[in-house]
Amino acid sequence: MNPVSGSYRGEKEGVNYELRIDIDESSPGVVVLNVVSGDIVRVDGVFSFQSLTLRKDVADDVYTLSGQTVVYKGTEDNGNTAKFTIRVALGNNGVWAAHVHLEELRQGGHRHKLEYDCVKYSKYFRHVTVDVDYYGDELVLPEFDTHSCPDRPPDLPKRIITPFTPYEDVGVQMTLNRANSTQIEDPDPTNPWTLAELSTAMTFHQNINPNTWNIWVFLASAYRNPRVGGMMFDKKQRKGCAIFLDHVWHKDMKSNNPTLKAKATRKFIHTFVHEVGHVLNLPHPFDQNILNSTSFMNYDWRYNNRNSPGAYFRNFYYKFDDFETKFLRHGRQDFVKPGACSWAKQKRNTAMPADPDTDDRWAKRLQLKITPEKTTYKQMEVVSFVVQLKNVHKSVVYVDTRFDLSTDTVKFFLVSPNGTVVEVDPMEYEIGSTNMKLLFPSGSTEGPDRHSELIRILYGKGGFYFQEIGKYQLKAVYESGQFYVTSNLLEITIHPWTGNAGIPQRFFTEKMGDYITLGGPLESEYKECRALLDSLLASPQNKDWIGVLKVLTSENASKQARQMKLDKSHGKLGITSHDAANNDVLQSTKDTLKRLHASGAPGENMLYEEVTKLRARAYVNLGKVDEAQKEVEQLVYDLQSRKVKPFVIQNILDDWKVIKGEEAKAPKGLQDRVNEIMKWTKEDYNDDDEEDEESGLGHGIFFSAFSPEHQRASSNCVQQIVNVAEDTNDISYTLEYADAMQKTGKYNFLLVHYALNVFITHHPLARRAGLRVSEITESSTMDQSTFAMVEHIGEPQEIWMDYWRNDADFTFHHEHWHLVYRGGGLQEFSGQKHIDRQGELFGYMHRQMLARYNAERQSWGLDVVKAYNYDEIEPLGCDVGEEFHSDPRNSYMKPRPPGKKWEGSYVEQFRNWEFKLKEAIQNGQLTTELFDAVLENRDASDLDYNPRKGFANYWGHAIENTSSTFSNDYGGIHNYGHSIFGSIGQRRPYSSYMNSTATAVRDSIFFRWHTHVETLLDQLLSHDKYKTDLQLGTPSIILSSSDVYISKSNEPPKGFLDWSEKGKIWVNNKFDASTLTTTLGLPEKKFEWGKLRHDGYTYHIRLMRHPEKQYDRRKDLALTMRVFICPTKCVEQRQRWIEIDKFKYVLKRGQQYAVVSRKDTHSTVIRRREGEGAPTDDPEIDVPNILTVDGFCECGWPHNMLLPRGTAGGEDYSILVCVTDNTIDTGDKESIRSKCGSLSYCGARDKRYPDRRMMGYPLATKMMVDGKDVSVSEAARILDNMAMSSFKIQNKDVRFPQPEPEPEPEPEPEPVPDRNAIAWLSNKQVGQGEMSAFRSSKWSGRFRVLIDGDYIKTTNAFADVGYMELRFQGRGKDGEYTLANVTIAERIPNTLNVVDNDVTRPADVTFNKGEKITAVNPWKGVVSDPVKFVVQPGKDYFVTFTLDSPGCYTNGSNPRVSSWLIRDPKGYAQHELNWDDPAVKTDRYLASIYCLEQMKVNDE
Repeated sequence: MNPVSGSYRGEKEGVNYELRIDIDESSPGVVVLNVVSGDIVRVDGVFSFQSLTLRKDVADDVYTLSGQTVVYKGTEDNGNTAKFTIRVALGNNGVWAAHVHLEELRQGGHRHKLEYDCVKYSKYFRHVTVDVDYYGDELVLPEFDTHSCPDRPPDLPKRIITPFTPYEDVGVQMTLNRANSTQIEDPDPTNPWTLAELSTAMTFHQNINPNTWNIWVFLASAYRNPRVGGMMFDKKQRKGCAIFLDHVWHKDMKSNNPTLKAKATRKFIHTFVHEVGHVLNLPHPFDQNILNSTSFMNYDWRYNNRNSPGAYFRNFYYKFDDFETKFLRHGRQDFVKPGACSWAKQKRNTAMPADPDTDDRWAKRLQLKITPEKTTYKQMEVVSFVVQLKNVHKSVVYVDTRFDLSTDTVKFFLVSPNGTVVEVDPMEYEIGSTNMKLLFPSGSTEGPDRHSELIRILYGKGGFYFQEIGKYQLKAVYESGQFYVTSNLLEITIHPWTGNAGIPQRFFTEKMGDYITLGGPLESEYKECRALLDSLLASPQNKDWIGVLKVLTSENASKQARQMKLDKSHGKLGITSHDAANNDVLQSTKDTLKRLHASGAPGENMLYEEVTKLRARAYVNLGKVDEAQKEVEQLVYDLQSRKVKPFVIQNILDDWKVIKGEEAKAPKGLQDRVNEIMKWTKEDYNDDDEEDEESGLGHGIFFSAFSPEHQRASSNCVQQIVNVAEDTNDISYTLEYADAMQKTGKYNFLLVHYALNVFITHHPLARRAGLRVSEITESSTMDQSTFAMVEHIGEPQEIWMDYWRNDADFTFHHEHWHLVYRGGGLQEFSGQKHIDRQGELFGYMHRQMLARYNAERQSWGLDVVKAYNYDEIEPLGCDVGEEFHSDPRNSYMKPRPPGKKWEGSYVEQFRNWEFKLKEAIQNGQLTTELFDAVLENRDASDLDYNPRKGFANYWGHAIENTSSTFSNDYGGIHNYGHSIFGSIGQRRPYSSYMNSTATAVRDSIFFRWHTHVETLLDQLLSHDKYKTDLQLGTPSIILSSSDVYISKSNEPPKGFLDWSEKGKIWVNNKFDASTLTTTLGLPEKKFEWGKLRHDGYTYHIRLMRHPEKQYDRRKDLALTMRVFICPTKCVEQRQRWIEIDKFKYVLKRGQQYAVVSRKDTHSTVIRRREGEGAPTDDPEIDVPNILTVDGFCECGWPHNMLLPRGTAGGEDYSILVCVTDNTIDTGDKESIRSKCGSLSYCGARDKRYPDRRMMGYPLATKMMVDGKDVSVSEAARILDNMAMSSFKIQNKDVRFPQPEPEPEPEPEPEPVPDRNAIAWLSNKQVGQGEMSAFRSSKWSGRFRVLIDGDYIKTTNAFADVGYMELRFQGRGKDGEYTLANVTIAERIPNTLNVVDNDVTRPADVTFNKGEKITAVNPWKGVVSDPVKFVVQPGKDYFVTFTLDSPGCYTNGSNPRVSSWLIRDPKGYAQHELNWDDPAVKTDRYLASIYCLEQMKVNDE
């Protein structure tokens, strides 16, 4: 192939001719545009040239191919007119030559005729050389595999590219000039680069010659704005750009993690190609009103904001668009050549921007306002104004707050006095991370409703923008994501300079513009600029406006500024002396600071802040921190007196800490931020919310992870969080984005909580940051007064199990397991549908949960759980308590009412599903091939000698409902059952416990439902063909019942280790059964009813090689130790055995026997935290061929519930040990152990499940030996590798005081009233909190609190009548705490009202022994003097009082007190006698009012 296409060159009479023919494939893969173009360049001098471009889009019939000749005829009308013929022929030397005949050339009113000849010299259309200077050890121009990142188009071709490849694809040859690429030895690499320093470096490292196709790229460390990853910065010449390698986008290019490295490399190539494209004068697509481009020249974040996070790279083909391709190949030479064309030619506007459509719902949410510092300026003054973006919507909005001109987020347009419209074109353009921020509705207490920045316009690529005299109009446009908002139209008048007439001429120069814009560079070339400003500053009338210019030109002087040496060959940098420069900053801004302090003009507050911070940096550089401190304190005082918002003041103080080096400005603790996000709730909804919710779930709907529909709705939300994390590699930003998703109403907030939990569980960025799924950590406030915390005396009741079901660690275990093994799969992370053996593990984990629950029940004398019957009416219902329901996190959860049953249609549907499932299995319709097609991952449990072992996994998937295939055919028995129970008796938006993985186990119906599910699953698994043959793959090991011993001691019993070398047997085989101990104590965490714990224990297992298989002594025996326990009375019931450990042990070669001791803390079923995963005394540590891998650290059974409770007298238990061949269990591959979490319940990250046998082996199915069925005890007796022994579990319930031994009877004394009896259950009704434990309240009004008469009576505090003392405690919001109209009166039974003749018993509340309250310490609060009332035992009383203003009150032990509030404090008097009136809006169970501190009876 010898293509015609390529570049042709010729010369005639001093004129250079360029011709580009693009009619066939110049190189493999290069797209043919069918365009011919050319340049005629007459050189009049080194830097000046004229050019004419001939270009014509070629249709199929315009040119002809005749053998070796191409004839092309055409016309062009593009400002010039030409008629031409081009004849191309292949010469004898094999080189194409072209003869160009211009029949008519019209240019500038002149007509010409011209002929010239050209010879093909390259297959490329353009030729560019690149100099790359760099910091660091080596030049970074990486190669990239386009398939190395999973987020890519599905049809993207796989190939290896470099930063030059995309240009070669469009026919532009990029050649690295290695001889002129220099390593920069930066003496201060941690100091970010400034614009001035980059421009200076450009001057010394690039020969700026407009007649050369040469580009300079600087790979620097970091920019002054850490969000900037790359920029084009070199004044008007546009010959170079910079890329910052320490930016978060690029820093992982040397990572050992292939995924992180690939994403960082992709981002670097995108930034490199993008910035070089600008040097070649390519504009952004959005500047051409192309908003959805996926070319190199678009910002990925801008595309993502318009579409969805991550969408850009999912649709990115590593290409330029058609316009850009044609421009690079065939654009006029003076438009394309670096440095030859101002970018403004590509983006010049001729009209002011149009306002958004009136029906644009996004534009209606924001208001853009520009407010000038003043409306009249003199020539040369900087025009300053505040740009404010305000939320005017009822919901939160999420906006990019980068208002700086260099980011293109906010654009400014001017109408000059002569009517010309100009877009303000800054000196620098930056590509970098967004700076997103939540704007809240006006009046919100959560955060600000607006973002404001001070913007100055003076000079840019278009020169001085306000140089002409007259009136200007200014308009701004904010454009980001879906938002397009225009500002008000601002008019500004420029008056002529009244001083020396020559000053403007000296001022309005390119050098002065550069000096001001670059931040006052220190190079000598700007000496005249500094001198001019200093001379103007000497005149008093110029001090204000020159002071502002001095602020702009003092940026570099307030820090160590680099100064380039002239020796290019060494590439050295030096540091200038900066003391003089900092003193100059202080001197030149002194008068400006003084004026701003005295001014008080709100429009100058931002300038005041900027000047103060600038001076503070200069002071700190000079070691004068105290002087800086004074000026910062003065700024804060002035702004406070001007009523500036508190968050502005706080930001100033935070910045001051950074300036003086006291502390880095760091975000709030990441885990704290997660917890805050998870606590946020949305209380109110409106019609628009439904429309805005993007998942389709809608607002006001309780999200349930059990619902397949909700799982599908969550997928997009999870994907967006993942995409943001991978786009930014910034976990703080990702968390803020997730918070924005819920607060803006983009997604249902409960769905966002779930999606964030999934992200934290599975994404490596979250793991590296140490994030955990938010869980309950607060201390419990329950005590013996809690209704469920009753002594277990008499007939056993279901309520006795509340402590077990409500254990915080247990509820978290269930929630987290369903996050690890997500029903909807993990396609957002790894692309796979489900984790290995997820279906089998679903059945195993829940089966183990039931075994433990039943063991606990039987210890109390309760029956085992009865499976739920579809037809029955459930009599109990469930209410987990006021503490739970008063917490805002649970505001959408309601108790499940008793006496409810399933609707008949549900019953019929579920029975039909069960019938179809059983029928399909019976008829062989559920095959492994069907499941493989759905699950995509072949079941890892298949063993060569029993390939059917995968059935448990398949059926678990079908019953749980993890795929639409299962749902369509066999329903979703498990998940839809949860949904029905969670919805019974509830109305939108509320749900009951069963709808949530976090709360389902609190409900007793959970265990009844799972017994139903387990019964179904066991029926499927109990088929004879699935029996377990216990003799397959048994190791050469012998152990008997005496070889298994469990006790609280770390040491085995005496004689346990004795071995007879002569008899090759253990000497002692009789040991007394030990007793393990558990304790049932008071609740430790919120929402608990008690806490079960156990004393530590160790099991000791003796192993002996089989004497008849001595050949095995010559090799190591790799063994799997499987340990179970069970109540002795249930040992023959397979489902009742509890697996408490499974681990690997190796009996070394030549070793006849061994004793294995292992503590409970090493168990593979419990949740082990990071750092607890490799205890030094773990016998598994020294085992060969075992790999420690990452686990799911928060996943696993709670350690405190590892043992069942037992009984007070000691309950008989059995321990079973089964030893199997580890080489078979692992497939003769390396064994693994996890650093943290539970290996048995949760597996390991990115690994197959570590045991190929069925989960729960050998007790998962019916068992057989020698082809006959055997019971558990028979198997333990028959088989050498199984043994069972006995022990006891004894429990002590310490929740209730134990009765003291009764003393000898003594004569009864005269009755004396109890002087200190508490008159009510204070922790139940009003709470007692510490004086420092305050919480905020928004409530004020008239309150009524109940005093329980029955409890007064039971205290025996008095015989007939007595008095009561109570105290009030709290503090006011602003320092004042005021109570009024305090009364106590007898309650009318079963109402909120009091006896009429008893309501006028007021009492004044005093403090400090009689003083009226006026003000209190806002931090410590106060307690009132005792308030005394006469009461009668057995009667209920109401304390009624008025609280004048909201404040802070102590948080008592039980947040749900028996109190009521009249919402309108002004109208309480007319309703005082009838609080039951429906017209009176009252709130019961206020969670934030704890005014009554304590109460005593008859205390004299």
